[in-house]
Amino acid sequence: MSGGGYFWSNWPDMSRQRLFRVAPRALVAVGLCLFIGLRLLTGTAAVQIEESKAQYSRVVPLVEEIRALQARQGDLLRLPLDEAVWRIIDDLAIEQNLMSLRETGASQDEASLQMTLTGLPLNTLARLLAALRDRAGLQVRDCALTRNPDDPRLSDAHLVLAR
Repeated sequence: MSGGGYFWSNWPDMSRQRLFRVAPRALVAVGLCLFIGLRLLTGTAAVQIEESKAQYSRVVPLVEEIRALQARQGDLLRLPLDEAVWRIIDDLAIEQNLMSLRETGASQDEASLQMTLTGLPLNTLARLLAALRDRAGLQVRDCALTRNPDDPRLSDAHLVLAR
C-alpha cells in the first residue's frame, strides 16, 4: 500500500479522479433523495392529522346532538317523575337497595325527587344514572356518593333528580 492507507490509494490516477468526481455528486443525490422522501412522509402525516382534526370537528357536534335527542326521546319521558324512577328501579332489580324515594321542594318551577340507595356496585350505579338520563330525561341536581360501611366494595348514594 503505497501513498496512504485508503482503499483508492492503489488505484490508477484516472479511476481515482473519476471516484472523486462522482462521489460528491452521489452523496448529494442520496442526501436529496432522503430529504425528499422524509419531506413527503412528514407532509403526508401532517395532511392525515389535519384530515382527522377536520373529521373530528364534524363528528363532535353530531354526537352531542344524538345524545341530546336520546335524552329527549326516552321511553319514560312522559311519565311523572316518581313513576319513571320506579320503572327504572324495577328494570334494574334494585328495590332492595332503595332506602327512600320522596319528593323534594328544591324548586317551585320543577319537580324533583330525593333518592337514597345503599349497597350498590358502581357498575349498577352507573347503569342507573344512564337509565335516568336516557330513558326518563332526568338530571342529577345533587349527588352524595359514599363507601358502604358494611361492604367497602359497594357504594351508598343520595341523589336529587329533576327534569
